[in-house]
Amino acid sequence: MQATDLISPELVPLKPQDDIGRALDRMEELHVAHLPVVENLRLVGLVKDQDLSDRNAPLEPVSSCMERVEVPFVRSTQHIYEVVRLMVERNLSAVPVIDELGRYRGAATEQIALRKLAEVTNIREVGSVITLEMNQVDYSLHEIARIVEGNDGRLLSAFTQSLPGSNRIEVTLKINREDLSSILRTFERYDYYVKTTYQGSRAEEDLRERFEGLMRYLQP
Repeated sequence: MQATDLISPELVPLKPQDDIGRALDRMEELHVAHLPVVENLRLVGLVKDQDLSDRNAPLEPVSSCMERVEVPFVRSTQHIYEVVRLMVERNLSAVPVIDELGRYRGAATEQIALRKLAEVTNIREVGSVITLEMNQVDYSLHEIARIVEGNDGRLLSAFTQSLPGSNRIEVTLKINREDLSSILRTFERYDYYVKTTYQGSRAEEDLRERFEGLMRYLQP
């Protein structure tokens, strides 16, 4: 899934001559704290609601207080993970998207990005969650998937998280089965350390917590 898939059709960019009062009204309507500023299909700046409010000059143009240097953006073909990473790094509610020729194509919003990311990780799919712990050098998604599929299961999603102060990682798996007994026995037979397992609604809750943890982890 690419940045172009995350563009919000409702988020119309500002023009440099638009006044601050209008910009704040639009931000409130769209429930965002950032809006791109575009002129002739070129991204020329980004404004933040706090900066506009601090200016306390509703009739002044947004160009008077917009960010012009190192304006954050993503290319239309960048992966959703890169979009989310930039959002977290810069604490952005909306990220401008430009094409390969530098033309403004729209803006990806935090709400759409997180909803699409939830689809990618299959959070809403019925199933169970297994958390494995292992050394980083022992991690093989191919072997893990083979074990799951060899027990008539399907791996819906998988993501890893490094454990602080060690060379070990946690691997969280979402599997489409509620009965995990045969899968767990096979993991144990191959000397995998099964840290936790969750089923049904508890699995969904746990994966959501880990998904939120992943978002925090993306921020260096």
